[in-house]
Amino acid sequence: MKIAIYGAGNQNLYTKILKLQERFGGEPPFGGSRMAIEFSEAGHDVVLAEKNREVMEEEHWKKVEDAGVEITDKDEEAAKDAEVAILFTPFGKRTYEIVKKIIKHLPEGSVIANTCTASPLVIYYTFEREFRERKDLGISSLHPAAVPGTPQHGHYVISGKTTFGLEIASEDQVGKCVELAKSCGKEVFLVPADVSSAVGDMGVLVTAVTLAGILDYYTVGTKIIPAPKEMVEKQIIMTLNTIASLVESSGIEGLIKILDPKMIVKCAKSMLLKDDQEELKAALKTLSTINDEFNEMKKKGKINPTHFVASQSLTKELINMVGEAAARGVLRRSWQELFKY
Repeated sequence: MKIAIYGAGNQNLYTKILKLQERFGGEPPFGGSRMAIEFSEAGHDVVLAEKNREVMEEEHWKKVEDAGVEITDKDEEAAKDAEVAILFTPFGKRTYEIVKKIIKHLPEGSVIANTCTASPLVIYYTFEREFRERKDLGISSLHPAAVPGTPQHGHYVISGKTTFGLEIASEDQVGKCVELAKSCGKEVFLVPADVSSAVGDMGVLVTAVTLAGILDYYTVGTKIIPAPKEMVEKQIIMTLNTIASLVESSGIEGLIKILDPKMIVKCAKSMLLKDDQEELKAALKTLSTINDEFNEMKKKGKINPTHFVASQSLTKELINMVGEAAARGVLRRSWQELFKY
């Protein structure tokens, strides 16, 4: 398979700031350059496109070249034969610039695969007009969901059709991504395209802690209290919508100005109703030892007007009121705003 990878990865970040060798193990180069090495060693024709040679030391570039990877600083050149074009690029603007540039150069039937740089669905919505002209192209994900080159990277999160049935990559195109991941011995997790960012991006820290809390409350709520399942689910929805809406309208500063950690600790202690609630115990410990930085943020926090709504109910009402086509336009724009950096 012919593969193009955009972005070698910031080795200074990996080795000197995150100190991945000490924390996790492995050896540089990490990131997109390591993906290129692994795919090449698995027998694929790989081009690594990177405009900034300084992101890696020359010894690391030599490792990439010795693995049989072609290196270029021209994005269009990397795209011309790529069956899979992988975006291992910085968050936001740079990623979209590359997508806009390479769409017309990719061969028929290619698939663009994001890593943690953008949601595949937002890429589709941002370039919907271009993709109408290139209906043969698809968009999926090849989330490493760990830093390539570390022992933690034994898997890829790959996107299929969305939860609402939109197919932005064909089964064959998704299959190319699956085949590519498996060819270098990685486990594959298939998820909907509109869910992949919550799993594969760095925000999975929030996903993991939140899911643990949901499952803890579900057990306590339905088996110990016991409350109706529907009531427990409604309370979970209310809580998540409240937190998400505050972050969206007022940022982290506004969030902790309202949800004072000291208050949350006092209130949440009453939910310690079984011995094995390790998730809640850990949360209480963390919130009880909140540092001065967050206390300063709380003082500076500004609470902006916020509308707490059940998003799925609101979507249904919107479709009923203005029709599906108009509602989808509104939803597209809101998705794009959500993922702008």
